[in-house]
Amino acid sequence: MPTHSVLSALIVDDEKPARERLERLIAPIEAIETLGQAANAQEAMQFIEQSAPDLAFLDISMPEINGIQLAEWIQQHYPTVKIIFTTAYDEYALEAFEVNATDYLLKPIRRERLFKAVKKLFPKAASSQYYVIKDGSCTHKISIEDIVFLHADQKYTEVHLKDNIYLSSDSLKEFEQSYPQSFLRIHRSTLINPDFLEGIEQQQQSLHVLLKDTDRSPEVSRRHQAEIKKFLRL
Repeated sequence: MPTHSVLSALIVDDEKPARERLERLIAPIEAIETLGQAANAQEAMQFIEQSAPDLAFLDISMPEINGIQLAEWIQQHYPTVKIIFTTAYDEYALEAFEVNATDYLLKPIRRERLFKAVKKLFPKAASSQYYVIKDGSCTHKISIEDIVFLHADQKYTEVHLKDNIYLSSDSLKEFEQSYPQSFLRIHRSTLINPDFLEGIEQQQQSLHVLLKDTDRSPEVSRRHQAEIKKFLRL
């Protein structure tokens, strides 16, 4: 199965709460690693010159040098850096796409919308979001979007769909590497599709996720509980 490298990212916003909120939103996305934050364009330029991130999340309304001007500088000096704008205003959309922005996110940014923007950064993956699995004498082509969750069971991985369960010989790690923007780890033995996540529920001594289209509620390990709670709050 093909793998995709993790993209390094810089968050640029003159408001600290906005920067921190976006970093929390990005945290569960395996395909993105936040390298740092910048409070203005000057800090961003210095960071880009020193660290050369793959991606920059840019606020537009900033003092002195705004996000559009910063994007123009990035495009001129570091054209390989991808840009996603984050703003509370929609009137800059045309200017944003004139500097080849990948996407334009309106605040408050929702996690579902952020996931869609990130998927655009992986065009090859987006064009082949299917998984082929053999079930006896039959071969099935499954849309990744239809997978509710994945659970490791000894030598196999259970692939849970709305109306069926298949067994795959691929490991959870292979699924993570091949579809880094499609799944969220909640346990060492479980990945979920965040599009199906509805909530969490305490069951006796353990925390479980509530998922659409299934009566199963996989357990969340203690290691991942804080991350899941943050994910749901944003």
